[in-house]
Amino acid sequence: MRIIFHIGMGKTGTTSIQNALAQNAAALARQKAHYLGMWFDGVDQKFRGLKGFGMFVAQSEENQKRHAQHFWDHVNAIAKDTKATTFVFSNESLFQNGPRLAPFFGELQNLSAELDVIAFVRDPRAWLPSAHTQWALRHKTNEGPLEDFATSARRLIKFYDALPFWIEQFGDAAQIRHTALEHDVVADFAETTGLILTPPATRALERSEPADILLRAMFNNRVEGTALPERFNRVIRDTEANPVPSLEDIKRVCFDQSAAETVISENAGLFEFLRDRTGIDFVNTSDDPPAEPDDAELQRRVIDYLIEITFDQAQRLKRLERLVSELQKD
Repeated sequence: MRIIFHIGMGKTGTTSIQNALAQNAAALARQKAHYLGMWFDGVDQKFRGLKGFGMFVAQSEENQKRHAQHFWDHVNAIAKDTKATTFVFSNESLFQNGPRLAPFFGELQNLSAELDVIAFVRDPRAWLPSAHTQWALRHKTNEGPLEDFATSARRLIKFYDALPFWIEQFGDAAQIRHTALEHDVVADFAETTGLILTPPATRALERSEPADILLRAMFNNRVEGTALPERFNRVIRDTEANPVPSLEDIKRVCFDQSAAETVISENAGLFEFLRDRTGIDFVNTSDDPPAEPDDAELQRRVIDYLIEITFDQAQRLKRLERLVSELQKD
């Protein structure tokens, strides 16, 4: 039996690989393969999810060894039911937590005849800016104020410190793959594992546009501790499920009149009839169409409106707070 641990690292297309594995369940079954997911809930349901994963990593050496046996039993039970001989577990958080999970993996190596590890690693010049955006701004993982790039980069580059553990612990069974943003990481993963995977229709990208990152950063900077993206989604707006409309797109709908000549020419017969009957050439006069608004002036005025609306809403909220306070006293 073969168990493949895809360990990340984060920001190397891990979500795309996980989506491909989840969406190819039937194809994997035909290959006698099975995707175990990304949590250790097969050991115990309390280890499901991000919080549960943190609990799993924090287990004592003795418990980790016992959990390795439970994980092995869980995989064997699935093998008995499905006839699968290859299993895949994928979680990018394994990468930096490898040294803390040494007892678990050491015991699992004693139990399993074939245990493989696959990691994708990017050039730090490309990876650090992406990691800074993800884990210092969008998901604030540090205590206190936001960290600037130089500060977070010195913290985040230590992710690479875990790589020697995987190489030394697994030797030739650890496949370290260099990747880049433009690489097809799903195809690379499939080739490396020998599995046939149909890639998802769209690549999973956990990147936001700069405006969204800036607003999330301003919000997260008000939080003393860590701040998951879900906090912004809950309090302000879920910009992932409900993307913010582009002002430029709305402006185009409101003020782009470039189709006027096409529309008029489509109705040339009517205007020729009117010209012949009335003596007035309606389409060739000195009456100029209105000009489109200047972009800079339009943005300034939108800001003026937003400031006025914000102040008005703030006053309304204050009045509402006073009314609620008075009601609570009663």
